[in-house]
Amino acid sequence: MGAPISPSGPKPILVDRAGEMCRLRTFRPSEVDERSAKWLLDPAVAAGLNMPASIGIDAFRSYVASFDNFSRNLMAVRTLDNEAIGLVMVDIDMRHRLGSLHLIIGEKEERRLQISIEAITLAVWHLFMERKLEKLTFEPLARNRAAVAGCRFGMLRQEAELLSHRLDARSGQRLDQLIFAVTLAEFKQRLKAVSKLPVFQGPGLPRNFVRDTAASVGRPRNR
Repeated sequence: MGAPISPSGPKPILVDRAGEMCRLRTFRPSEVDERSAKWLLDPAVAAGLNMPASIGIDAFRSYVASFDNFSRNLMAVRTLDNEAIGLVMVDIDMRHRLGSLHLIIGEKEERRLQISIEAITLAVWHLFMERKLEKLTFEPLARNRAAVAGCRFGMLRQEAELLSHRLDARSGQRLDQLIFAVTLAEFKQRLKAVSKLPVFQGPGLPRNFVRDTAASVGRPRNR
C-alpha cells in the first residue's frame, strides 16, 4: 500500500475540482466513514483496490492515509452536494510525466455512464493542465463495465488487453484488465474539435480557465 508521507517528503497537492454532475476532492483519512467503508463489501470494489473485502473501517482509514497525494494520489468522487460516491486513484511518474488512473464508483445507484465520464474528464484536465503530465493511462478491470464504457465514450484509445492480469481478492479468480490511454497531444487535438467545452472549476482557477485553455491550443473562442 505504500508508506505515509514523511515530513521531509514532497508537499501534498490537494485537489478540489467540479464539473456539471460531480466533483473530485482529495480524500482524507478523517473522511472515511461507515458508508464509504461498506464499498469494500462489493467484490468488484475490493478487487479494484487490491485488498481483501473483509478489512474494517480502521484498516481502510490507514489505506487512505498511505497516499502521499503527490506521486500516489487518492481523490473522492462526490456529488455536487458533497456526498462521496467513489474514488479515483492516480500513480504519477514525474520523470516520464506519466499518470495511471483507476476509477471506482462505490455507490451502485451512482454507477451511471455520465458520472464515470465526467469523473474521468475532471481527472484528465487536472493531470494534464495542472500537474503537467504528458500521457495518461486508465486501467479498468474488463468486468468493470461502467469504467470501460466511460473510457470508450470519453474517446480514450485502447492500448492493451491484459489477460488474467489481476487476482480477485475474495474469490481468487484471475481477472482481465484493459489499458486505455490518451497523450497530451491527443487531448489538445480533441479540445480543438469538441462541440462543447466541459465544466472544470474550483478554488484557485481563473473564471475562464477552460475557455482560455481551449483558445491556447487553437480552438476559436466563438465556438
